[in-house]
Amino acid sequence: MAVSPDPLNNPAMPNSQQLDPLAQLHDIRLPAPIESWPPAFGWWLLGLLALAAVAGLSYSLWRYWRRQRYRREANTELQTIYAAYQDSRDQQAYLRAYSDLLKRVALTHYPRHRVAALTGQAWVDFLDSTGRSLEFSMGAGQVLVQAPYQNQVEVQIDVAALQRLGSHWIKHHAALPAQESP
Repeated sequence: MAVSPDPLNNPAMPNSQQLDPLAQLHDIRLPAPIESWPPAFGWWLLGLLALAAVAGLSYSLWRYWRRQRYRREANTELQTIYAAYQDSRDQQAYLRAYSDLLKRVALTHYPRHRVAALTGQAWVDFLDSTGRSLEFSMGAGQVLVQAPYQNQVEVQIDVAALQRLGSHWIKHHAALPAQESP
């Protein structure tokens, strides 16, 4: 009779670990963590491009803000003229100061040879064409045709409407229309 070998005492027989392949597995070994510094070249390049874009945008906004300075100062002066009118109720002084302010703003933005000699109807037509409206020649601004040049204002003027019109023109006047450009 053949005797069955005892697997526990027989060195020729593999043990239970040798029979079970899962017992030979080791725990999962994680790779070393990826270093976050220094970043890759692409990130440096992206950072430089973003920095250049922010700097360029900031410079453009700063230049725009400086170019619009005359508008801010003119609006402040317009408010001062209106406050002086509120105190004195002198329409003639208001009209002269108002017309003078609009002329100075126009001389700041447009060529001197195009603006300096304008008076009367030509002046209000210019204001209408650059303000893209008809309020100076057909609305409250038509008093600028003759009233600033008279000693006494014969008609009652709507100072509040003129104030709104002047403020709007100062904020929104645009380049000369193509047919009027020199």
